[in-house]
Amino acid sequence: MTQSQFEYSSSSDSLGTVQIGDIELCYRDADGGGRHYQGRGHYEEYVSPLYRLLREELSPKACIDIGANYGYTGLLMRKAFPEAELTLVEPIPWLESFIRQNFKHNDALFDKFYSAIASDAVSKSQFGVNRNSSQDSRVKPLKGWDIVETTSVTIDDLAANVAPDQGVYIKIDTQGWEEHVLRGGKNFFAHHNRWFVKTEFAPKWMESQNSDPVSVLRSWVDQYDVFESAGRVAWNCSRLSNCLGTKIEPGDIQEFVDY
Repeated sequence: MTQSQFEYSSSSDSLGTVQIGDIELCYRDADGGGRHYQGRGHYEEYVSPLYRLLREELSPKACIDIGANYGYTGLLMRKAFPEAELTLVEPIPWLESFIRQNFKHNDALFDKFYSAIASDAVSKSQFGVNRNSSQDSRVKPLKGWDIVETTSVTIDDLAANVAPDQGVYIKIDTQGWEEHVLRGGKNFFAHHNRWFVKTEFAPKWMESQNSDPVSVLRSWVDQYDVFESAGRVAWNCSRLSNCLGTKIEPGDIQEFVDY
């Protein structure tokens, strides 16, 4: 199937909407990844103190949403950090129109959009699209998924104009491709000292992308301070350090991955 055959026109399919706080999100009703925004977890993120604490302690000058989907996390970033440069990365072609529509409908703006995957090198790439759930699409497709041609970008390039002392908040949700995404930011992470990354870590999905979760986590723990997400953040957290979960130490890696 070619990319042109796969392009989606919002006028040819039924749409769904969800209200999350003051954000109204439009999605493709046939897409389980769109209907997922009806779940309580997305409202919990909307009210989470995490964004307030990031604003107070990190004061992000740049925000990067890798795996932007319908634009919800990007809208949360814009709401929390109105002065930050906001960059969105999403490789599924038809989702770009939804992102643009959702930002326009919510009177919000982003600064840069990349129809691409984030990886460890800039090159042409393919991407596997799960028609039943856009949120579970992956660089290396599962059997029966559609394939689109795209390109790749790196965190080093996405954050190239950020000064070393400026705050940067990066969200990564790439269904197991996180090893490559973070590797593409090696120079940025080595030369910047004020950044916070919230990333998915799902061992089975990582294995589907030919990553070894134990080796990947070990490399992260060797280089960075890595914490388990506490999920729902307590309403009265007064410091960013208080809303983080347990710090993962070198001796915890295998047990954490098994868990």
